[in-house]
Amino acid sequence: MADEPVAHHPNLTTRAGTYYLRMRVPPELVQELGRTHITKSLRTKEYRVALARFRLAQAQAERDFEAARRQMKDADALRVLLAKGRLERLMPEHVQEIAQRWFASAVQHVARSPKEQDHLRTQDWDIVLEDAKAESALLESPDPIHYEEHVHLTTDQILLAAGVPPVPHGPGKLQRRVRRPQVDRDTMQYRQLAAFVRRGLISLSRSHVAQLTGEPHLDQADDLAPPAYGGSPMSRRTLNELIASFEADPGRGSRTGKTNVDYAMVFLALREVVGASTPVTRITRDDAKRVRELFRTLPPNATKRFPGQTLSQAAEVAARKGLRPLNTQTVNSHLTKVATLFNWAVREDWIEKNPASGLSIDEAAKSRREPFSVLQLQAMFAAPLFTGCEDDGPGYAKVGTSRPRRSRFWVPLLSLFHGLRLNEACQLRPEDIVERDGVPAIFVRSADASQRVKSRAGTRIVPLHPEIVGVGFLDFVAQARSKQHERLFPELTRDARGYYSDAFQKWFSRFLVSCGAIGPGKSFHCFRHGWTDRLREAGVPEDRRQALGGWASSGIDAGYGRGFPTRMLADDIARVAYPGLEFGFLRASVTG
Repeated sequence: MADEPVAHHPNLTTRAGTYYLRMRVPPELVQELGRTHITKSLRTKEYRVALARFRLAQAQAERDFEAARRQMKDADALRVLLAKGRLERLMPEHVQEIAQRWFASAVQHVARSPKEQDHLRTQDWDIVLEDAKAESALLESPDPIHYEEHVHLTTDQILLAAGVPPVPHGPGKLQRRVRRPQVDRDTMQYRQLAAFVRRGLISLSRSHVAQLTGEPHLDQADDLAPPAYGGSPMSRRTLNELIASFEADPGRGSRTGKTNVDYAMVFLALREVVGASTPVTRITRDDAKRVRELFRTLPPNATKRFPGQTLSQAAEVAARKGLRPLNTQTVNSHLTKVATLFNWAVREDWIEKNPASGLSIDEAAKSRREPFSVLQLQAMFAAPLFTGCEDDGPGYAKVGTSRPRRSRFWVPLLSLFHGLRLNEACQLRPEDIVERDGVPAIFVRSADASQRVKSRAGTRIVPLHPEIVGVGFLDFVAQARSKQHERLFPELTRDARGYYSDAFQKWFSRFLVSCGAIGPGKSFHCFRHGWTDRLREAGVPEDRRQALGGWASSGIDAGYGRGFPTRMLADDIARVAYPGLEFGFLRASVTG
């Protein structure tokens, strides 16, 4: 049955209902790859699953094409250099490639066929075995005089077979029976190749002895790993080395735990798509685009939700289950970190050009995270948690007589009126509620290793809103102090990344569903968006909005008196209002 193309996807076809990737091989690679098309079954009949697999498979095919082009280019360049006998211009990878090709062929030659093994039985076993052991001992001798001639002879024959011209014969009728390549044996490249050859000969000799004795022995080209000869050249620095150097650079400044976790995801994707041992100079823009495609198909928390699986496998499973992928903002955040890594590489002279610059997805293509509507806010604060519930544990959504006031009660209100980020509210300690110029305020800071702020600007003073004071927040703080609580919300614990907000975020998502306030793109962060709109609508200048929200480049340092006067900021905070939202019932519950 003929393949049927799928609209808008030229390389996606169906055959008997099953989706396939079918791509034309670029003309210049047809002879190299030995075919005109590549066809790969996507092993599904579901369009959505097929599309996710198709993107990954197409990206892998492009990567294979690029690798073939590089291999052809390298092979052509190598042939030219060898034909001229210019060993000094060979890169270390060229030397290793020559040795590995010889070794792979030599392994096949050493392996004996059943007929050869039968013939061996008719020979004097002891003599053959002793000769093999003697050869191995000479090759492994610490004195070069024992093995140098044999190694050089083999190295010369390898170079001749690789295309190096031989030394011309002199005048006269006598010709030398043993040809030598026209190269300088004193070059570093010749010595490197000879070192590879010696290691290969040792491995082959051991393999020969193992065949004679029946002992196991594994011969692989990995035995020809590059010897140490003064460090890795710049052109051979790998992605892994780049990541390690980038992370170790003290000039990058301090990073939060979340930033380090996000970078870990980026590094994981790069290693999986590009390859940890890939030289940095060979990482292309197509490689960076393939990383972008992977991010676009990944679900949130992929490593947690699919432990033990690669990111590509996680993307496939997510597509099959219909899980939503990462939002555009998160994808762009990951891509920014990829670009930052390669900008560092450019700055440090590892590469000349950043292959990942300008890959962010157009922000117009993503839906803006909208604040909660008045109806959604009304639904939240009319829920049993605020009007009367069984408890603020499993019974938070059931009507009851209890009025618990812990994190689930206070944290949404703190963000509603002060624009606090979720973790900023969850990590508060009693001593973070301070008084400045006679004004009660929240000191958002990172006082120790257990507290975090998103950036330097995140350290700030935020005066308390009158509504929060009116519903008894200061009394709650006083009780926490009297009980010597280390934190305002001791029921919240830190996750593996050091954040107090992870479990709360998951609970809040369930809370939105329970009270009917759920909607597209709605999450706790929508409080912060709405709070920003309220400040803007109230006419608060942008510089003071930035200071209150922790966005300003320098932030507010209350300890040294810099920034805006606290009373001025208190007036700004007091102007935050939500028409249609009433909290009088909460004040009544305090006095009742």
